[in-house]
Amino acid sequence: MTKTEKILLLITAVFFLLAWFFVPRSGAARTAEPAFERPLPTASAPPADYELYVSIVRRIDINHADAAELTVLPGVGKVTAEAIVSYREEHGPFSSVEDLLLVPGLGPGTLEAILAAGDGGREDAG
Repeated sequence: MTKTEKILLLITAVFFLLAWFFVPRSGAARTAEPAFERPLPTASAPPADYELYVSIVRRIDINHADAAELTVLPGVGKVTAEAIVSYREEHGPFSSVEDLLLVPGLGPGTLEAILAAGDGGREDAG
């Protein structure tokens, strides 16, 4: 056996050992739930980890989020989220967060809650 063949055989053996170690077998318990399967906190269920909730609210883009993503915003339920998407599809993208007041059913109180959550609840944020 040549030196090259020995190296290839060794690489193949290492590959199979790693594959055997890392590939889950049938019936094996999953140790962690993938992030995309975890439900996001909603306005009706206060988040257990407020800092995580604030970081999620800050990442929601009102011009691209679907209705399910918008329900994470405080005070925004399914109906309001669908109204935001409908308004955006009819009138185009929002130029500012304050433009949400143009959406039927979304009032100043809800907008204040969204802005406060996006600022981490700080009164002096800006």
